[in-house]
Amino acid sequence: MNLNWWTLIVLLLGGLALFLHGMNVMTDGLKAAAGSNMKRFLKAMTRNRWTSLLAGTGITAIIQSSSVTTVLAVGFVSAGLLSFQSTLGVILGANLGTTITAQIIAFKITSASWVMIAFGYLFKVLFAKKSYKEFGTIVLGLGMVFLGMTVMSEATEPLKTYEPFIHLMKGLDNHLLAILIGTAFTAAVQSSSATTGVVIVLASQGLVSIDGGIALILGANVGTCVTAVLSALGKPREAMRVAMAHVFFNVAGVMLWFGFIEQLKEIVQFISNDEARQIANAHTLFNTANTVLFIWLVHPVTKLILWLVPEKKREEKILFPELHSYFLEDKSMALDLASQSIVKLGKRTLKIIDKGIIIATSGTATELIGLRKKDISVDRGHAEILRFLQQIRRMTLSNEEAKKLELQVEAVNVLETAADLITTNLVEAAEHRIDKGFQPSETTLSMLTKLYDLAASAFASALDEFSGKEIPGNDALNKETFKAQFQEVRSYLTQRLTEEDEMRISIYRFESEILEAIRRLHSLSRRLERKAG
Repeated sequence: MNLNWWTLIVLLLGGLALFLHGMNVMTDGLKAAAGSNMKRFLKAMTRNRWTSLLAGTGITAIIQSSSVTTVLAVGFVSAGLLSFQSTLGVILGANLGTTITAQIIAFKITSASWVMIAFGYLFKVLFAKKSYKEFGTIVLGLGMVFLGMTVMSEATEPLKTYEPFIHLMKGLDNHLLAILIGTAFTAAVQSSSATTGVVIVLASQGLVSIDGGIALILGANVGTCVTAVLSALGKPREAMRVAMAHVFFNVAGVMLWFGFIEQLKEIVQFISNDEARQIANAHTLFNTANTVLFIWLVHPVTKLILWLVPEKKREEKILFPELHSYFLEDKSMALDLASQSIVKLGKRTLKIIDKGIIIATSGTATELIGLRKKDISVDRGHAEILRFLQQIRRMTLSNEEAKKLELQVEAVNVLETAADLITTNLVEAAEHRIDKGFQPSETTLSMLTKLYDLAASAFASALDEFSGKEIPGNDALNKETFKAQFQEVRSYLTQRLTEEDEMRISIYRFESEILEAIRRLHSLSRRLERKAG
């Protein structure tokens, strides 16, 4: 029998490309439909190993992307919202959630692929409502997955009677060889779902035995670890720990099942007579059994991974390591991490504000230098956050995401301006005081300090509101309340200008500069409050 190898290879690769692209389109649609609910669900469900397992399974089953689940988990660890141990349950759940893909593929509704593509495309084009468009994207992607399988199935049809190929496939009875082939293929295409799809096609055509197909699926579980490790290189340390945990669970699971492939074949053949369903069920049983086993080993595995990937001995100079390009894979997560970093920067700014009035009115020259140095870290943090926001801005954002990013840019600028206000304006006023050698009166000092404390309290309240906290009954941000006290202090300082004192002009200049700095600080507080939400 003569085969047209060129046509066969082109159709097989084309079908595979269509399958992979369909998976990406479907995943994008599911991610968009799930939106920020994924983060809220994951955060709420990671209280212990069992809820973490359910969270990882649920999210991955919904969005059909274990990598997105992993990015979310690593993001929470980096932000300090989740312990590394909690992510192990999420990883196991993600492995379980990916089995849904195999089950969907095994339904073999390939005859409906063109209908699904047409239906999905029409929904995307004809409807303006976002939810309808997302639904259309999901259906379109799923249709492309089934169409890719149809193309691969038709391409491999002639191989059923091609003796050399049949002889080659018998080599997969060597389970170790089959696992190695599954590993290599998955590492090459960077998708265990693609390997699953190809194996189901081959099994349906009778080109691969069930036990050979199971061995290939086991290899796919190892091959997907290669992708995880490669994607973690150069990423935050938490990402490498998650990748190593992924490697441990998958490789250990394959090693445990290697000697029981025949028994697994007998189980799936007892459950179903359909070859495609047998492969999908083997994939599900393998991952389910491993999950049930390894969920009890979370504590020792955590210790092992932390030993393999320890903290760096020298602390990195980066202020906000969570603002890593790794998290740009999920825009919503990236924006949330930016907000958390802005709050951290705000706390650094508050430390500067808290010392401002004391150092301005009674601080020494050495203390002024120390306060100015603190502004350097705020400037560095400001630059780090803006660079990260710049990277997000280059992406395609929804109107809601673009608005949130705009507010974040303005908020981080307010923080940097507030720090400069203290370390420049108040420090210069203090330098004038030290140079002239005078000291404000106790009454003046008391009034300025009281007004300054009001402005500082307003700034702290605004930062709390930006972080999402509710601040009941705090009147510090009220413009009229501040204005009344401000006018009272200004009138008092103006009255004192009439006193006979050779230093009166210099003292008045000093007091006025502090008063103006306080007014600007309160104004910045109200600007920051408007960026909350």
